[in-house]
Amino acid sequence: MRKTLTAGRLAPATAALALAMFASACGGDDRANTNANANGAANRAANTAGGTASNAANSVSNAASGAANAISNAASGATDTGIKNLVEANLTRYGVSGVTVEVANGEVTLKGSVPRAKIQDAMKAANEASPKKVNNQLSGQ
Repeated sequence: MRKTLTAGRLAPATAALALAMFASACGGDDRANTNANANGAANRAANTAGGTASNAANSVSNAASGAANAISNAASGATDTGIKNLVEANLTRYGVSGVTVEVANGEVTLKGSVPRAKIQDAMKAANEASPKKVNNQLSGQ
């Protein structure tokens, strides 16, 4: 007799998927760790739900790993235009104005004149866009 996966056993696997996707979205550059955490959460869900949920857990694990990879790839393989838009949005969020943003081959160059107290915020804004490199050509007022 073949056992089927019931709604009661699917709940832990679904929770693991939600947890894994949340963890991958909050990740950063720690891609291997994010994938390991997603796989671990799915495997714990399978153990909690019982052996019959192992196929569901594997599916959840694969989906979570795929989501983590997609997020990481989107961040690391962003276009120059996407990086520029993100840096400009971050500058606005940090209240930094008077900065010209140039992006070429994933490298950000910041130009302009800003108050000295805002130079660090401008650098944070650029680095949060995950460029390959940030060239600071800002002058402090």
